[in-house]
Amino acid sequence: MSSPLVDLARLLDREWTMVLAVSLPDGGTHSAPLYFVRGEGFSLYWLSSGDSLHSREIERTGLASAAVFHRSAKWTELRGVQLRGAASRVRKSRELIEKYKAKFRLGGELDLGISRGRVYRLEPRWMRLIDNRRGFGWNQEWELPARENS
Repeated sequence: MSSPLVDLARLLDREWTMVLAVSLPDGGTHSAPLYFVRGEGFSLYWLSSGDSLHSREIERTGLASAAVFHRSAKWTELRGVQLRGAASRVRKSRELIEKYKAKFRLGGELDLGISRGRVYRLEPRWMRLIDNRRGFGWNQEWELPARENS
C-alpha cells in the first residue's frame, strides 16, 4: 500500500461521483450526488446549473463538504474520503471541460448542457481518509491551508 495521500488522490481520480453537501439558511442541510474531476492538489470540480439548490447555497455561503467512496460489499474494503472547505463558482476552462469529458467518456452528446452549466470548485481545508484495508476504522486527517488565489 502506498502513502495515505497517494491513496487519497488515486481514489479521487478513480471514482466518478461525490455527494456534495451544503447548509441551508434554516439550519438544515442539502446533499446532491454529482460527477466531479480532481484538479490541482485535492480540489474537486463539477458542472451544475446555477439554479440548483446546492449552487445557490454555495453562492450564498462559500462553503461545502463532500464525500467520495469506493463501492464495496465487504467492510474490509470500505474506503473513502470526507472533505470540507471553500466552495465557489470558477471560470470554465477548455482544459477542465476536456478532463471532465474524458473521465466520463462523453462525446458531444452533452455539449449543450456543458455549455449552459457552470463550473464549481471545492477547495478542501480539511480531509479525512477512511480505509478499512489498513484495519477496521483506520483513518487519517489533514488540515490544509487556504490557497493564495482561492
